[in-house]
Amino acid sequence: MLDSTAYFAYNKRMRRLYLKVFSVFLAFTFICSFSAASRSFAAGSEEASIGELFAGEELQYDIGFWIFNGIAEGRLVLKDEGNGRYVATLSAKSNGVLDTLLKHRRDRYVATLRLSKDGKRFLTESFEKELTMDGKGTRRSLHKVDYKARTVSMRSWGGDKPEKTSVDRIPDGVYTDDPLAAFYNFRNGVYGNIAEGKDYRIMTFPKDDKIPEIFIRMATKDELRKRNWKKVPADLLADARIDKELFGSSSGDIEILFTREMVPVQAIAKDLVMFGDVKGKLREAVSPKGANNALNPPSMSSSLTTSANP
Repeated sequence: MLDSTAYFAYNKRMRRLYLKVFSVFLAFTFICSFSAASRSFAAGSEEASIGELFAGEELQYDIGFWIFNGIAEGRLVLKDEGNGRYVATLSAKSNGVLDTLLKHRRDRYVATLRLSKDGKRFLTESFEKELTMDGKGTRRSLHKVDYKARTVSMRSWGGDKPEKTSVDRIPDGVYTDDPLAAFYNFRNGVYGNIAEGKDYRIMTFPKDDKIPEIFIRMATKDELRKRNWKKVPADLLADARIDKELFGSSSGDIEILFTREMVPVQAIAKDLVMFGDVKGKLREAVSPKGANNALNPPSMSSSLTTSANP
C-alpha cells in the first residue's frame, strides 16, 4: 500500500505522463494523418480542392505504455459543412486506471476552416479547445482569425483559472494555421513537397509579438543510418515538434520512422522518463471521399514508442 505522500507523488507523475502521452498522440496524429493519405492522393489531385480531397476522413488511435494498453484513445475527423466551410475535430480521452487518476479527462479541439480562393489550402476561421476534468469543470479557449483586419483574437475561460483575452496582429503576407488546418495543408503540398533533408516551419497563431511554429524536418539518409541503431525497417526519418501552447500540454521532440510510402512504423518521444515505452497504434482509418483507394487499416497500423532514460 502507498502512503498518502507516495500516492500523491504517483498521481502527479501519472498526470504528467498523460499530458506527455497526449502531446505525443497529437504530434503522432499530425504526422500519421498526412502520411496515411499520401498513397491515395499522390497523383491526380490537380483539379480537386483540398476540401474535396479530405472531407469524410476519420482516424482513430489507441495509446498504451509499459504493460498497460488502451490508457488513452483519440479520434480525428473532417466534415464538409457546405458553402466552402469545413470542420475538423480532434478528441481524446483517458481510459482505465489512468482515467480515474486523471478525473476522467476529456480533450476536444475543433477547427472551423474555409477554402482559399484557389481551393488549394484551408484558412482557419476559428480554433476551439476544450478540457474537462471531474471536480474542475471545463476550461475553454477560442481563437478567431480575421484576415481582413489581420488579427487573431483569443479568449480562454472556465475551469479553475481566470479568464484571459488577447488580440495579436498577423504580419502582412503571412498565413497563420491552427495545427489541424496545418496537417491538411501539409498533405496537400502547401508548404512544399516532402523531401529528405528538408525543413518545414509552419506558422501558427501570433502571441506577444511572436509567431510559434509547427516544426517538421525530414532527416537525410546518412542521419537515418546513424540514428536508426535498432535497424527498424524504415526508409525515412522525421523530427517533429508541435507548439505546446496551442494544446496546453508538454510536448518534446519526437522522431518518427517511415516507409518510402510515408507509412509511419515507429516514433520515439525522447522526453518521457520513468514510464518506459509509450505506444500509439492506428486502430481504424476511414477513407476521405476524394481518395482514389480506400485506406487499409491493417497496413496503416504503426507503433509509437517512447524510451525512458535508464
